Amino acid sequence: MRFRLIISPLLLAVRAVAALANETVDAPAPTAAALSRTPVEGEVLRDAKARIVGKVYKVQPSGGVLAIVNRETVRIPADTLSIVDGRLVTTLTKAEAIKRK
Repeated sequence: MRFRLIISPLLLAVRAVAALANETVDAPAPTAAALSRTPVEGEVLRDAKARIVGKVYKVQPSGGVLAIVNRETVRIPADTLSIVDGRLVTTLTKAEAIKRK
Protein backbone atom coordinates (compact mmCIF):
# COMPACT_ATOMS: atom_id res chain seq x y z
CA MET A 1 0.00 0.00 0.00
CA ARG A 2 2.79 2.42 0.84
CA PHE A 3 4.35 1.69 -2.52
CA ARG A 4 1.20 2.94 -4.29
CA LEU A 5 1.09 6.09 -2.20
CA ILE A 6 4.64 6.96 -3.21
CA ILE A 7 4.22 6.13 -6.91
CA SER A 8 0.92 7.95 -7.42
CA PRO A 9 2.29 11.46 -6.72
CA LEU A 10 5.28 10.72 -8.93
CA LEU A 11 3.03 9.68 -11.80
CA LEU A 12 1.00 12.85 -11.41
CA ALA A 13 4.18 14.93 -11.50
CA VAL A 14 5.41 13.15 -14.64
CA ARG A 15 2.06 13.68 -16.36
CA ALA A 16 2.10 17.38 -15.45
CA VAL A 17 5.61 17.81 -16.86
CA ALA A 18 4.62 15.95 -20.04
CA ALA A 19 1.56 18.18 -20.44
CA LEU A 20 3.70 21.30 -20.07
CA ALA A 21 6.22 19.98 -22.58
CA ASN A 22 3.47 19.45 -25.16
CA GLU A 23 2.17 23.01 -24.89
CA THR A 24 3.20 25.22 -27.75
CA VAL A 25 4.97 28.40 -26.81
CA ASP A 26 4.67 31.39 -29.09
CA ALA A 27 7.98 32.68 -30.37
CA PRO A 28 8.89 36.08 -28.95
CA ALA A 29 8.04 38.96 -31.23
CA PRO A 30 11.11 40.14 -33.10
CA THR A 31 12.44 43.48 -31.93
CA ALA A 32 13.72 44.36 -35.33
CA ALA A 33 12.54 43.57 -38.79
CA ALA A 34 14.85 41.16 -40.54
CA LEU A 35 16.85 42.85 -43.29
CA SER A 36 17.32 41.12 -46.61
CA ARG A 37 21.08 41.61 -46.11
CA THR A 38 23.40 42.86 -43.41
CA PRO A 39 24.50 46.50 -43.51
CA VAL A 40 28.14 47.00 -44.47
CA GLU A 41 30.68 49.33 -42.89
CA GLY A 42 31.22 52.33 -45.16
CA GLU A 43 27.76 52.05 -46.71
CA VAL A 44 25.72 55.22 -47.20
CA LEU A 45 22.65 55.50 -44.96
CA ARG A 46 19.65 57.26 -46.47
CA ASP A 47 16.28 58.47 -45.17
CA ALA A 48 12.86 57.51 -46.58
CA LYS A 49 13.12 60.24 -49.22
CA ALA A 50 16.50 58.89 -50.43
CA ARG A 51 18.46 61.81 -48.92
CA ILE A 52 21.85 60.95 -47.43
CA VAL A 53 21.78 60.82 -43.64
CA GLY A 54 25.32 59.61 -43.05
CA LYS A 55 27.76 56.75 -43.46
CA VAL A 56 27.82 53.46 -41.57
CA TYR A 57 30.80 53.38 -39.22
CA LYS A 58 30.13 50.07 -37.50
CA VAL A 59 27.48 47.34 -37.59
CA GLN A 60 26.38 46.26 -34.12
CA PRO A 61 25.49 42.68 -33.08
CA SER A 62 21.92 43.85 -32.37
CA GLY A 63 21.48 44.72 -36.04
CA GLY A 64 21.66 48.45 -35.49
CA VAL A 65 24.47 50.59 -36.83
CA LEU A 66 26.73 53.36 -35.66
CA ALA A 67 26.75 56.04 -38.33
CA ILE A 68 28.73 59.20 -38.88
CA VAL A 69 26.21 62.04 -39.25
CA ASN A 70 27.58 65.60 -39.47
CA ARG A 71 30.94 64.41 -38.08
CA GLU A 72 29.29 62.83 -35.04
CA THR A 73 28.80 59.16 -34.20
CA VAL A 74 25.12 58.32 -33.90
CA ARG A 75 23.42 55.04 -32.93
CA ILE A 76 20.70 54.03 -35.40
CA PRO A 77 18.45 51.24 -34.02
CA ALA A 78 17.84 48.12 -36.10
CA ASP A 79 14.06 48.58 -36.01
CA THR A 80 14.41 51.77 -38.08
CA LEU A 81 16.50 50.13 -40.81
CA SER A 82 15.43 48.50 -44.07
CA ILE A 83 16.85 47.71 -47.48
CA VAL A 84 15.07 49.50 -50.33
CA ASP A 85 16.27 48.94 -53.90
CA GLY A 86 19.55 47.62 -52.51
CA ARG A 87 20.14 50.74 -50.40
CA LEU A 88 20.25 50.99 -46.60
CA VAL A 89 17.37 53.20 -45.48
CA THR A 90 16.27 54.45 -42.06
CA THR A 91 12.90 55.80 -41.04
CA LEU A 92 14.70 58.58 -39.17
CA THR A 93 15.41 61.94 -40.74
CA LYS A 94 18.87 63.44 -40.49
CA ALA A 95 17.69 65.83 -37.75
CA GLU A 96 16.17 62.94 -35.75
CA ALA A 97 19.36 60.89 -36.16
CA ILE A 98 21.54 63.72 -34.84
CA LYS A 99 19.39 63.91 -31.68
CA ARG A 100 20.17 60.21 -30.96
CA LYS A 101 23.85 60.80 -30.07
